[in-house]
Amino acid sequence: MVRGRSFSFGVVAVVAVALLGAAAPRQAQAQAPTPPPNFASSAYDPLRAAFTGAGGGTYPRSVGEAEGALLDRVTINNEKFVKNNQEFHFIGFNQYYMLDKARKPDERHIVDETLKDAKDLGMTVMRTWAFDDRPEGLQTSAGVFDEATFRALDYVLDSSARHGVHVILALVNYWSDYGGMESYVKWCTDRPTIANASVTEFYTNPVCRQMYKNAMQTIMTRRNTINGRFYSEDPTILGWDLANEPRNPGDPSSNTLSYWIEEMSQFAKLISPRQLVTTGVEGFFGLTTPNLALNSNPGSDSWDSWICEGTDFMRFHNLPSIDFTVAHMYPDLWVDRSCNGSDYCKKLFASRWVDTHIEQSIILGKPFVLEEFGATARPGDDYRSSMNHREDIFETVFTEMEEAAAASDISVGSLFWSFSSLTYPDYDGFTVYYGGEGGSADTNQQQGNAGEDLDHPGVNPSAATGGGAYDSFWSEERNADQKEEEEEKEEEFRAAPLREEEDKLDTGMDYIWVQQLTNQFQKQLRADFRNAKKHKQCAKYLRKSVREGRISSSYREKPPGSETTLVAFQKIETSHDDTINIIANAAKKFRRFSGQDSYYYGG
Repeated sequence: MVRGRSFSFGVVAVVAVALLGAAAPRQAQAQAPTPPPNFASSAYDPLRAAFTGAGGGTYPRSVGEAEGALLDRVTINNEKFVKNNQEFHFIGFNQYYMLDKARKPDERHIVDETLKDAKDLGMTVMRTWAFDDRPEGLQTSAGVFDEATFRALDYVLDSSARHGVHVILALVNYWSDYGGMESYVKWCTDRPTIANASVTEFYTNPVCRQMYKNAMQTIMTRRNTINGRFYSEDPTILGWDLANEPRNPGDPSSNTLSYWIEEMSQFAKLISPRQLVTTGVEGFFGLTTPNLALNSNPGSDSWDSWICEGTDFMRFHNLPSIDFTVAHMYPDLWVDRSCNGSDYCKKLFASRWVDTHIEQSIILGKPFVLEEFGATARPGDDYRSSMNHREDIFETVFTEMEEAAAASDISVGSLFWSFSSLTYPDYDGFTVYYGGEGGSADTNQQQGNAGEDLDHPGVNPSAATGGGAYDSFWSEERNADQKEEEEEKEEEFRAAPLREEEDKLDTGMDYIWVQQLTNQFQKQLRADFRNAKKHKQCAKYLRKSVREGRISSSYREKPPGSETTLVAFQKIETSHDDTINIIANAAKKFRRFSGQDSYYYGG
């Protein structure tokens, strides 16, 4: 991999100003967010003392002796994760259903089975949700938490400790699954729906921000009812994601989300100074690194769409209260059209995406975690081919990670999406099973035409992995005329009142058509909530700026030495067992890189 490329935030800040400049849309300038408060100032000493103890160097302690399994804490020293005084590199997994299963007595065993299987394979980190912001969830309304569900989260953490698996917990969802930011905006604006609302309000509305801080404080200061440990003290928790895949579409400056991440990460450090904090972003590059924004984001010609998502990998992770960098990766969703369906092209993208983020993390001097990645594999005529493709993607990721771990420049970790119990169907096509295929073509049909099972939120692949309203932007960019025509058609649809469509219904089939229209209406509401129109306007502005020379097209040239050579992959018989073997072998190598010779190490 290419190493040691120089980087200067002073230089790219000037470049970013030049790229946006006075020609930026007036609306974006008029709504500039307020910079976050500085929690490091002496004004916050009384609040800090309340969390860290009046003695200054102490931390809140449990009343009495904590019980149960106790893992050694993972810390960061000299750009590396450290555990047991040795470098810590890891292979792990995502599983969103842990909280759901733990709160159902007859399904709680699935939590233990999943963690036991992970332990048996040598995986040492799991990423899951510490949120469910729905009336029947964890936070049932603003600041009101359901104790039974909280005890389920207690169980997940305690079981993870017993199985020797550290946990990364996400605190809120950008997507609508499990309530997410939509719930907060409804709460803080006292609206019954998200109509005429925007996700930007979650980041900028003072009431929303305070609600989020209150929730963060409640969760982090929770005392586990099983083992007696405060979450803020529990070494089982490797770190916290401020959000799952946060974006602010329509903001090419990335100011709004950057200020929010800075404020919330400082607040997290105030509450839980001994634990690690990261962003939870997908890793798209922004205008602080214009060459990467124009050339290294997904798709061969979709740079404007990604810049306009309002995220910036380097800017966000350069914040001092962010401890390690993260990114996500879904070649099948992000570059399928630009690759014309070519599996080799997707594999090349995967290699370059991981390598580039490792390289930039070395520049930042922080460990890197690919905290979500996956490849689809659905039953059908092309099942064998899709499994071969999945295995190649996994090997590509692990090869890049192993190289970085062997070089010992920084620590690295990778968490695939997702690892499930055999009793749980493969709703999204990304699931990996240990000991059998799991799921079936029939169970996959439960998703319906909308691609989402309402009884299992979070499994819509386009939403759970970063699609949502922007699937069209993961394809190659169309020319300006085509885009304008599409926008006109969308405006026509939005202008048509729902009642006019309902009047056309046949009486006997009303329930079918009303359901379809309701689904379409909900999709449009969610697209509007995520600034779909503003996003398109932003993309058009950037395209026009390049055509008119206000943004230099020279930035679109590939940097020297950017070519990536892929290792040859051995063709093997396809099954989940083959994927499992790849995972287990990688986990074994990572234990060796971490100086751990034993098959399993806890404590």
